[in-house]
Amino acid sequence: MQFSLKAPDGTVIDSYLKNHKEFIRIEGMEYEVYSPVDEFDSDLEVRQMIEASEKDLKQGKVYSTEEMVEAIKRGEL
Repeated sequence: MQFSLKAPDGTVIDSYLKNHKEFIRIEGMEYEVYSPVDEFDSDLEVRQMIEASEKDLKQGKVYSTEEMVEAIKRGEL
C-alpha cells in the first residue's frame, strides 16, 4: 500500500515499495516496514492452528476469560 501523510507539524510520511519490500520515509530517513504477520501466514503449523481456531469459533466452541482462568486453576490446562 502506498500513501503519503502530512502531520500537523508539517512532517511528511511517504510509503513506497523498493525491491519488493515496503518502506516509509520520515524526514528523509528510510524505514523498512516489518510485518510479523507475513511470517505467521507462511508457517504451516501456525496456519493449521489458526484454521482449527476458526473452525472452533464457527462451531461455537468458545470460552470466556473467566472460564479459562478457572480451568487453569483446576489444572485442566
